Amino acid sequence: MEDLPHHLILDILSRLDTPSLARTRLVSKTLNCLSRQVTSVSLHWTVPKYLSHLHSPRGLNLTPFKSALKAIVLSTPRVQRVAYGMDCSIGPEGFGDYDEAEDGDDMYMTDDGFVGDWVWRVRDDLRVLKVADFWVQSCWRKSEILPLLSWSCHNLCELELKSTWLSVEGLVPIPSLTSLTLDFVRLDDENLNSISTCFPSLQVLNLCGVGGLQEPKIELAHLKICQCSVSNVPQSLEIIAPNLVRLKLQCQKPKCLILETPMLSEFDFSIVQPDHFEVKSLVNLRSLRIESPLLGNVVSCFSTCKNVEKLVLDARSREDDGEALDVSLETLFESFPNLGSLTVGPRAWSVYMSSYEAGGSEGNIKLDCPKQLTACIPLSEVDKALQVIASVLNKYNSLSDMTILVHLRVDLSQLNELMSTCTAQWPSVRWKCGMYKEVGTGSATSDAWEVAWKKQVFRGTTVTLLVNDAQHPN
Repeated sequence: MEDLPHHLILDILSRLDTPSLARTRLVSKTLNCLSRQVTSVSLHWTVPKYLSHLHSPRGLNLTPFKSALKAIVLSTPRVQRVAYGMDCSIGPEGFGDYDEAEDGDDMYMTDDGFVGDWVWRVRDDLRVLKVADFWVQSCWRKSEILPLLSWSCHNLCELELKSTWLSVEGLVPIPSLTSLTLDFVRLDDENLNSISTCFPSLQVLNLCGVGGLQEPKIELAHLKICQCSVSNVPQSLEIIAPNLVRLKLQCQKPKCLILETPMLSEFDFSIVQPDHFEVKSLVNLRSLRIESPLLGNVVSCFSTCKNVEKLVLDARSREDDGEALDVSLETLFESFPNLGSLTVGPRAWSVYMSSYEAGGSEGNIKLDCPKQLTACIPLSEVDKALQVIASVLNKYNSLSDMTILVHLRVDLSQLNELMSTCTAQWPSVRWKCGMYKEVGTGSATSDAWEVAWKKQVFRGTTVTLLVNDAQHPN
């Protein structure tokens, strides 16, 4: 490794957390020297480790986390990046194991008094700050870290705050800030007025699980990438961003949703029920993903987006299923005439299956359609998939590439049998197959899914298992 150019070694060392970086100093004189040129500090703790030390007599003799971080920052010659906090997630067991830690503040990471003790030392050089707080200790304490940083760190470019309660009182503009992430945060800025006013140069904005919002309005002239998940509390959401190109938006039942994003080209949209949804001139939209229990209603909102080339559809479960969840392929192809690729998610495939069984897809007229079609077939639909695939291929003459993804719990022999029939009956189609899995829940009825693996298949070939036994239940 010492034969590498020093700038490459320095880049590698800058990716290590601070304890690992300290250990490299014992390896050689070269690494010892270069490690002291690293301008980043990274220190994290886990909940199990914290609880272990909390209950251990040895824990009384350990240097407190916050004291250790402060000492490291103050002893580092130049600091441009600081990342610290608690690596934790609140599981189904809730907060029961944390009762003893709740009243303490030893892991209250966004404590403005603690941050103020060391941020003065790095305020001119600091470019990136990432803090993951311990929600058990931070949820009932309002942090003034945002106003503190706005008054002291005038060159800050990227800020990420997780699991805390944030005040915006006294916040002043930070023109240098271009990226802001707030994750699982309670924010005292119900309409996002302070965020839009005090961070005018933002190009990246991630608001994930942010509470305290009432009628949020994102109005940022330079914003290019935005991710926003909104609960069922806000009555409206408005995004005015003339340069936004990528948007991921998750919401429940807003009464009013307005997008003024003329440059938007990638849109990932998840909604339960749109009431008033206003889309203004999305002529640059090329990639669209829609997840909703009312696919037909939502698709109709994009009737003017004729330049969409890639479309991903999936239905979404909801409490009342009395309303039909149907949207025909013909409607899709008429709405998006330039469509080149269509992916039908597991729930949307079930919807199409229901429509097919009800006679909604009958007819022998050859129609144009996208060249690429990906079908995610649920666990319960594999046996009936072939007749629907045949209906699609016999009806749509321009389809040249088709990918079949089955649930990860499907026996591989079923997939082989299905693909053997498909490649034999339609040899002119380029076939791929694979498996998908739920994300995060492990349930076959989960809304979220991702591709586990896929590969191209040819006539007469057998699909072999590409995932290990731990990933494949069968």
